[in-house]
Amino acid sequence: MAIVKATYTNKGQGAKASIRYYQNRKDKEQTKTTRQLFGNDGAMERREAYRMIDEAQRGSKFYRFVISPDPVKEDTEKDLHLRDITEKTIQSLQEQFTVPILWVAAEHTNQTENRHVHVVAILPERLHKQDFKIMRDAATQASLTQRREHDLVRGQQERGKDAQWELQR
Repeated sequence: MAIVKATYTNKGQGAKASIRYYQNRKDKEQTKTTRQLFGNDGAMERREAYRMIDEAQRGSKFYRFVISPDPVKEDTEKDLHLRDITEKTIQSLQEQFTVPILWVAAEHTNQTENRHVHVVAILPERLHKQDFKIMRDAATQASLTQRREHDLVRGQQERGKDAQWELQR
């Protein structure tokens, strides 16, 4: 089962600090790394993310999510497309609100063995327990679907190699 962790702040400065950290956190070898930010419409520059925060409606909540597929049951080969999982997870949350959810994210694939995505999302109100369950279920479903697809393709490729080997003998 995928993991979705969350905290939130009412302060835009806290959200901006999170974005800086997510984009520039050092890797396992403590090497400075700059990651590509992305959001609803693909790649995003930090200044765009900051503008999104600055223009948020008064009273907005800035949620910080970590979305991580299960490394044993889902991301076994470390080949899942984390952006797709993130988009599907946020989309599941979007269905709970009448206003668009603006968000920015960065993949962290080289800090720990557990690949994950950090997200800052702007929400009009606090989330409830059922919202987190919906997000966790969506992340799990997206991860498992990708895992099945990758495994199916890998199996077909292996069968193709075996067939080619038989023809060559």
